[in-house]
Amino acid sequence: MGVNSKLDDGNHILMWDFDKLPLESVEDALKIIQVRYFLSDIHILETNKEEHNHIAYCFTRTEWQRAIEIIAATYGIDFQFLRLSVYRGWFTLRVGAKKSGTPHLVKRLEGYCLADVEPSELTSWVEYETLDRS
Repeated sequence: MGVNSKLDDGNHILMWDFDKLPLESVEDALKIIQVRYFLSDIHILETNKEEHNHIAYCFTRTEWQRAIEIIAATYGIDFQFLRLSVYRGWFTLRVGAKKSGTPHLVKRLEGYCLADVEPSELTSWVEYETLDRS
């Protein structure tokens, strides 16, 4: 199962996908972006501990063009994730279990403003499949 970033008003929440990047590097990259764009809390989840894979969410309401700018400016972002998101017009992240387990929260970066989106506003869900790269 996956969740899409697009909100009913046409805006988006921010979503990041990082592959093969240690948690400390993910934190550093997101802190820089958080300060630069004055973002609310960023929630970092681990999706695969052995491979250092992480995803992150920020519940700051953002116009699509600005959201792409923010994600593209983030060091270490998975460019396949970015490319597919631009093509589709929204971000999608897996929330369900995979062979490596279920994504779980490992860090919350305290923001510089209050979130203006509630998780309950995420109303676009998809059946999410990933390629088996083995």
